[in-house]
Amino acid sequence: KGCFDVINAATPYILKEVSSQPIRPNQAFRVADFGTADAGTSLGLLTNVVRAVRDREADKEVVIHYEDQLGNEWKSVFNHALGFKKVEDAYGTAQPTPYDMGGVFVEACGVGFHSQCYASGSIDLGVSFTAMHWLSASPSSLRGSDYMHSARCPEGPPEAEKIQAAKDWDAILEARSKELTKGGRFVCVNFCTSKEGYFLGQTDVGESMWDSFQSSWDKLKEQGIIDEDERLGVSFPNYYRTTEEFMAGIEKRSDLRLISAEEKVVSCPYREQFVDGKTNMSPEEYAKWMVPTTKTWSHSTFKAGLRSSRTDEEKETILDQFWSNYEDLVAKAPEKHGMDYVHSYLVIEKV
Repeated sequence: KGCFDVINAATPYILKEVSSQPIRPNQAFRVADFGTADAGTSLGLLTNVVRAVRDREADKEVVIHYEDQLGNEWKSVFNHALGFKKVEDAYGTAQPTPYDMGGVFVEACGVGFHSQCYASGSIDLGVSFTAMHWLSASPSSLRGSDYMHSARCPEGPPEAEKIQAAKDWDAILEARSKELTKGGRFVCVNFCTSKEGYFLGQTDVGESMWDSFQSSWDKLKEQGIIDEDERLGVSFPNYYRTTEEFMAGIEKRSDLRLISAEEKVVSCPYREQFVDGKTNMSPEEYAKWMVPTTKTWSHSTFKAGLRSSRTDEEKETILDQFWSNYEDLVAKAPEKHGMDYVHSYLVIEKV
């Protein structure tokens, strides 16, 4: 749900660039959505991008290239992108589908954004939302420590995580630079550690999501369900770069120019609606509604922390208890629990 709000916050930056960037004559305007997931959250934005292009050149054909990993759930991508399955945002507003506008063509790529995905000089506009924090390889430096995520380490991220994140960012910029046409834009909206020290799920509002994760996971040990090695076995394979780390990668390249870089916090829409009295939910109902938004992206990492000798069924049973522990924690003080988004909004030009 918060993903829609993040994209809404990025929309003015993107439409501003589309209104002024070069549009190549006699060929389609090509947009790439990197790390698209199910393609649902970007539908409204991409509809506005098509409109902005056609405000400059009526009837301009547009190709939307959806990119994600090979194992992505591609059926959902096409159902959403082609309008077979409608999407609503967090507030029940139906999202338009750019394909319905006519002259819009949909393609998909499963290469992965750490590599070049499209032919050199072929992309006019690249966008990516809440995707490029995932590392191409995990150093797993946090296994055996009391911290699940590099952003939580009081002395700073482990050196191996920092090196991998820098290497990946360099590879991402190299690939996007090759793909973009001259004057093309890449708008990257990525999780970050802000100048205040905020990051996903940990701001100055309410309880830290990561504290809740930790206590709910530790409780499994107290319940006699996991052992100490498993308690310390979780290491998230992603990294929340600082805006300075993003900028350092860009500044090394003579073929890319940073137009702007801003940090924004988007409040958890679940908690906001609950606190404002718009849900009519009990604390227990709120917990069952909110917790899954933290589960969709983290479940597999927690699962990987369990002993490999356990059966898949056994692992899922343990994780059911973990998520139940988290729901119980949220229900005790629902107004304190949510998942705030902390992003760096980067606008980059190919020169």
